[in-house]
Amino acid sequence: MIELIFGIIGGTALLMYGVDMMSDGIQKNAGKTMKKILTSLTGNVWSAFLVGTIVTGIVQSSTAITVLTVGFVNSGVLNLSQAIGIIYGANIGTTVSAQLMAFSFKFELTDLALPILGIGFAINQSVKNKSIKNIGQSLMGFGMLFLGLKILNDGIPYMQNNEFLKYFFTDYATNPIVGILLGVLTTAMVHSSTGTIGLVMVLGQGGLLDLKTAIYIVLGDNIGTCITAQVSSLTGNINARRTAWAHTLYNIVGVVFVLIMLPLFMKIIVSGTEYFQPNANISAYIANSHSLFNIINAIIFLPFTKYYVEFLNRVISPKNKIYKSKTS
Repeated sequence: MIELIFGIIGGTALLMYGVDMMSDGIQKNAGKTMKKILTSLTGNVWSAFLVGTIVTGIVQSSTAITVLTVGFVNSGVLNLSQAIGIIYGANIGTTVSAQLMAFSFKFELTDLALPILGIGFAINQSVKNKSIKNIGQSLMGFGMLFLGLKILNDGIPYMQNNEFLKYFFTDYATNPIVGILLGVLTTAMVHSSTGTIGLVMVLGQGGLLDLKTAIYIVLGDNIGTCITAQVSSLTGNINARRTAWAHTLYNIVGVVFVLIMLPLFMKIIVSGTEYFQPNANISAYIANSHSLFNIINAIIFLPFTKYYVEFLNRVISPKNKIYKSKTS
């Protein structure tokens, strides 16, 4: 049991650190370009949506993009409509990491974790060119991500034989409220939706989660990831707070919608995965549910962004003179 607990903690930590290191390496190479793109190519909500999707797909950190967006709104560089468009796209772009993890499970790329880590370390330490060093750092991040997944995956036999875990996930986590709260709390604690998704995939691989329960946790994961933006907006002005709440309410409404349409949602996931990815394991179904949730959410909200902005301006108003002075 001790070995299992340490494996889960260490594997999850490596996975999250790997994602952070990979994202940081990419941001160091493309940071100035990324900021320029976010501020100059987001003239309307549709272009902001496309930019948010592409930039987050490359950087692989919706948290970084969202916090950056909150900062831009706070400083007046972006308006609320542009920021919301970026958030729509960032939520889709970040699902690339889940697809990458599902791909690694299918083709056993986790066995390449140490060679990738070693190559990345060698590049990072042996060259002086900063751009190449950052590429090495990104490779080290990939290696750590795969190593974290490997460690978690190695714990599957222990999980399968643990009566408490089997009892919890078969008797409690199957409840939608418990499953969603589990996703919210886990992601809020680790500040990484990717870490939570990776753990869900491992539990699914071990047969401890069925697809429906995994979807509940993934839905909660999308709410939990809003916590960082909320925290970053606490010291900002009213528009920064509106941006953070735009992100939070957007995901909450999406979760409610998917829960109402869950049988249809699951049918689309199953049939789509079987058609495009024959012989896929449960990790692919989980990754696709994460992607489809965010795509559906964007489709629902994009045509009504103007009214969503009006709603946020009306509902989230300054509570005191400090906020009023900041907006005046």
